[in-house]
Amino acid sequence: MIFTAPGKAVLWGEYAVLAGAPAAIMAVSATAQVSIETHSDHTWHFSSAGFDSPSVSVNKEGETLPTGPTTGFTTAILQHWGITQLSDLCGGMHLHTDSSDFFSAGHKLGLGSSAAVCNATYAGLCQLLGKVPSLAEAQLIHRAWQNGKGSGLDVASSWFGGVISYQNGVAQPLQWPEDLHWQLVWTGKSAKTADHITRFDTWRQTDESGLLDDLSALSSLLCEQPIKDELLMHYQKALFALDQSAKLNIFTTEHLSLVKLAASSGLTYKPCGAGGGDIGIALSQDKDALEKFRSKVSDQNFLLLDLEMAEHGITVKD
Repeated sequence: MIFTAPGKAVLWGEYAVLAGAPAAIMAVSATAQVSIETHSDHTWHFSSAGFDSPSVSVNKEGETLPTGPTTGFTTAILQHWGITQLSDLCGGMHLHTDSSDFFSAGHKLGLGSSAAVCNATYAGLCQLLGKVPSLAEAQLIHRAWQNGKGSGLDVASSWFGGVISYQNGVAQPLQWPEDLHWQLVWTGKSAKTADHITRFDTWRQTDESGLLDDLSALSSLLCEQPIKDELLMHYQKALFALDQSAKLNIFTTEHLSLVKLAASSGLTYKPCGAGGGDIGIALSQDKDALEKFRSKVSDQNFLLLDLEMAEHGITVKD
């Protein structure tokens, strides 16, 4: 059986979602695939592609759960269910994880690979062990894996697919306007989300500037009313102001270069990550402006990501 789950891009609401505001997230066509093949011997094999990690083979008799990057989510999920030894399970299996879509030349793109791999692995193990999967449980497992950090929006996006709004743990489908065009760009630098969330939490405890309130209000407007270029620009400026105050490095040198390229093309560009690099998105109701932006970016040291919206979340096939 093969279980797949898509990646994601945060459209707006980053950090605002941690203050209770809605965020919008698009599932994208980069997918994690987890294949599970059962067999009758007593050995479990773990292998991966994309994420560079050595294969692991464990004879399950009397063995505790394996550790290491290749087996990370399998172990986390089984521990969540109270399973502490492979000998508690029947038979053996080969679990192969392919997250190649989330990497370029060995560098992580920042498309939510961990959430996608967690969802696909969780769905596979639920089917294997006869358990009923739930989004809430998948989020608990992923949050524990991230040492308690994160809102869970990446897991929800990968779970449902399409475009969703996400607020206080509740996901709702969000209608994407046909006249709003987009392009994802990778800056060439990978980032670690958890480090920036910790810095944000520290800043938030002492800040009285109202910048987070401004960002939250604009994110709410974007989720509630027709999306216009002018409102997107206001949101980008509010995110920049918060970044300057909290020193999160959301607008890295590379992202600022892309902001300028977008402005010269007549559209809005914003980072999608928590800070430090990863991806950004150009948005416009003007299709010609977006084509002009693509042409300019292709002349620079950035990667235009050839991705579409993923209409479906977790899928299973034999």
